[in-house]
Amino acid sequence: MCAKQTSSGKSPQEQKDIPELLTKLSNAEVESDARIIELAKNKGVALIAFIMPYVSVRVSPIQEVTASISLPDEFGIETVINEIKKSKIKKAYLLVNSLGGGMASSYKISRALRSCFEDITVFIPHIAASGGTLIALSGNKIVMGPMSHISPLDVQINYKGTSISMATLQRFFTRASVWFEKMTPDEAPYPQKALTDKLDPFIMEEWSGTMGMATSYVGEILKMSGNKNYEDIARQLVTGFPSHSFVITPDEAKDTLGLNIEDSSEDPEVWQIMRYWLGKYLLEESTIHCIRYFIPGN
Repeated sequence: MCAKQTSSGKSPQEQKDIPELLTKLSNAEVESDARIIELAKNKGVALIAFIMPYVSVRVSPIQEVTASISLPDEFGIETVINEIKKSKIKKAYLLVNSLGGGMASSYKISRALRSCFEDITVFIPHIAASGGTLIALSGNKIVMGPMSHISPLDVQINYKGTSISMATLQRFFTRASVWFEKMTPDEAPYPQKALTDKLDPFIMEEWSGTMGMATSYVGEILKMSGNKNYEDIARQLVTGFPSHSFVITPDEAKDTLGLNIEDSSEDPEVWQIMRYWLGKYLLEESTIHCIRYFIPGN
């Protein structure tokens, strides 16, 4: 009897024997801690931790590297999703602790997670900033405590050797426009004229497109998570705050932005386990995020 062939011309066993090399690029592993496993089984959920360690790694005598959301994390989350597809689990608890990284990687990770589950509860024991905020927005509900915060999602760019927010360009353009509402350029004081002369139309066009892209990404993830006011929330997160480092507290996230925020006191036992899980990997030396997971039934 011939082995059943797939559309690729290979038998299922032959396909199974192909090694998964991309997983080795990430820091994704099955969680073995009994406390975490017990929580997953008791709640009937997939548990996923996405943790940026706070310890930098020295890679040369003069250079230290800290984790940032990037390609290895995409492969790590893909590993988790491939395992989830083997189960019937449609609900997840997602622990997020990250200072952010690439917008594209953050968006792809958020979208992949959101597409994989019907219901996601996100836990932020400490910080989910920038791209970490975008991943946190994949949750139908976000659980936050007294030391938790998220951040704005304005895009950062390199400008003359430093990192600045594209929202800064928008704010300056708006201010400069007001200057010339009642005067011609020739009438403007020298400092104002000199500053506006430095506006580069190519940078401004790039700024406009990038801000629009960010708003679109954020809005899509919010919509997938069930937020009815996803367009307004996306605009606020991308353009509505004075600084990229602005601390958005649980109250601000709930009352001002309108996100579905739950206080950690609602389920203190689960919250303490999430804090415990974060503490296990927070000081691990790694140049990429620690991704740990457990899926009941696998």
